[in-house]
Amino acid sequence: MQEQVHPTAERKDIAEKTFRCDIVRSTMNGVLETGFATFGLLVAIRVFDASEGSKGILAAAMSAGLLLTPWVIKMASRSGLTATKFGSCLMVLSGIFTAGASLASNSTSYTFCLVVGQLCAAQLPGLMIQVYSRNYGPNERGRRISWNVMSSALVGMAISYWFGSSLDNSAENFRWIFSGMCIFALLSAATLLPIPSESIKEPEGSKNSFASGILIVWEDKLFGLMLTGWMVMGFGVLMTLPLRIEYLAGEGGLGMSNREVAIVAVVSFSSARILSSRIWGLLFDRLHFIGFRLILNVFLLSASIVFFQAESFTGVCIGSILAGFGTGGSIIAWSLWVTKLAPEGRETEYMGAHIAFTGIRGILAPFLGYWILSEIGFTGVAWTSAGLILGSSLIFASVLRNPRFGKE
Repeated sequence: MQEQVHPTAERKDIAEKTFRCDIVRSTMNGVLETGFATFGLLVAIRVFDASEGSKGILAAAMSAGLLLTPWVIKMASRSGLTATKFGSCLMVLSGIFTAGASLASNSTSYTFCLVVGQLCAAQLPGLMIQVYSRNYGPNERGRRISWNVMSSALVGMAISYWFGSSLDNSAENFRWIFSGMCIFALLSAATLLPIPSESIKEPEGSKNSFASGILIVWEDKLFGLMLTGWMVMGFGVLMTLPLRIEYLAGEGGLGMSNREVAIVAVVSFSSARILSSRIWGLLFDRLHFIGFRLILNVFLLSASIVFFQAESFTGVCIGSILAGFGTGGSIIAWSLWVTKLAPEGRETEYMGAHIAFTGIRGILAPFLGYWILSEIGFTGVAWTSAGLILGSSLIFASVLRNPRFGKE
C-alpha cells in the first residue's frame, strides 16, 4: 500500500520547489530589469540620440505591458496552459525581440524591438500572483518574495558595472549587451516550466479586462480607495525613473560617464534593495499593511528630494540608496498586497485590475516627468514627486483602521 502524503507536507514540498525555481528565475530577471530600465534608455540617449518621444515610450513600455495584463490573463485562461507555461512562452518572445534590438540600425527599430520585449516581460507579475497565492502560505509570502528581490538586485548590480564599462569602451557594444539579455530571457523561460501551477480559470461571469477592473473598483470601495493611493504615489515615483538617468547623463545634468551612471543608478540602488529586502519581507508578514506602506513612502519621498537636489557623486549615491531601500519593500508590497484584501479565489482578478491601473500611471508618468522637467527643471521634479508621495500617504492613512487588512 502506497504511503499517503500528508497535505501539509505536500504543500511544503510545492512551496520549496516553487521557491527554488523562482529564485533562479529572479536571478535571470535581474539582468533584464537592469538592461531594460537603465541601459535601454542610456543607449537611446548616447547611441541613437533618440527624441524625447522615443525616450518617453521606452520609459513607459513596461507599464504599457502592465495595462495589457487583464487581456493577456484572458488569453492565458483560454489557452488552457498553466500560468507558468504561458509565462514561459512570453519570455521566449521577449528574448526574440530583445535580440532584435541588438541588431537595430536606427532609433525607430531599436525602440520598437525593445518596447515589444518589455511588453512581454511585463506580464509575469499578473501570472505569478496565482502561483504565489496557491503555492505559498499567507505567513510566508513576504519572506519568500524578499529572496527574489535580493537575487534580482544582486545580479543586476553585478552585471551593470560590466554593461557600463562595455559602453564606455565602445558604443557598439550595446549589441552584445542586448544579445546577452536575450539569452537570459530564454533561461528565465526555462526556469518557469518546472514551477507547479494551474491553468488560470476566470471566475464565473467575470470579464477579465480593464472594464472589469473598473467594476471591481466600483463594487469594492476600499479597493478603489487603495488604488487611488497607489495611483497618486505611482505618479510621484514613476515620473522620476527615466529622469534619474537623464539627470546623471543627459543635458543639464551631471554629465557622468556610463560607468558612473551604472554605479549610481544600479550598484548603489541595488545594494540598498539587497540589504533591505529581507527585513521588508519579514515586516510585510508581521506589520499592518498600511503602516508598512507608510514607512516605505518616507524612504521614497526622501529619495526624490535628495537625489535631484544633489550636485555631487556622493549626493546622488545617497539619494539612490534611499530609493533602493524604499523600492526593496515596495516591490514586495506591490506584488502581494492584493492577497491581504482580495476575496479568496479572486486574487488574479484583483491583481489584474491593480496591474492595469499601474500600467496607466506608468505610461503617463514619464511624459509628465519630462514635461515638468522642461517647465521647472530637476528641482521642480523633486518637489512635485515628494508632494504626490505625501498626498498618497494621506490617502493610505485614511484606511488605517479598516479591519479587512487584519484578516490574515
